[in-house]
Amino acid sequence: MLEKRGVSPVIATVLLLLLTLVIVSILAIFVIPFVQRNLQGGGDCFDVLGDLKFDDSNYNCNCVNESNADIKGTGFSVRIDSEDIAGFKVSLFKQGSADQFDIKNGTQLANIRMLGWQFNGLLEIPVKGGIRTYVANGTYERIEINPILKSGKLCDERQRTNVLECVDPVVINGVCGY
Repeated sequence: MLEKRGVSPVIATVLLLLLTLVIVSILAIFVIPFVQRNLQGGGDCFDVLGDLKFDDSNYNCNCVNESNADIKGTGFSVRIDSEDIAGFKVSLFKQGSADQFDIKNGTQLANIRMLGWQFNGLLEIPVKGGIRTYVANGTYERIEINPILKSGKLCDERQRTNVLECVDPVVINGVCGY
């Protein structure tokens, strides 16, 4: 007759411990570097939290030329309170779609200009503690901005503002009061 033999409890315990160590080692090889890569620089965005925001100004509104409805613009004023911010991504929303632009010193855009400047001119961002007003070609319902750090990292932190119609738009040479 055949004798059936099982694995002794001591050997089973040792095998379970070895299996556990192998699994933990494999996870450590992949998980620890992944976490370190993703956490690296995460504090940079935390350091500039709240340092990019919309400034309350009379220019934060939509302007439409009553005599020529094709002439429209959306103004928005941005304040930066950190030297670590090298620019910002602006998202302009209307009717379920969004136009996005990166604005840094020296950026040239056909759809966004600074107050008093022409489209396709070189843009500038505010210096620390400063404010700049920008004008987007067209009218928009909402605007969001995200900081871009000097390292090139785009932070997830967003500032949002809903855009209203200008109370008393001024039209100068066919251009909405900006």
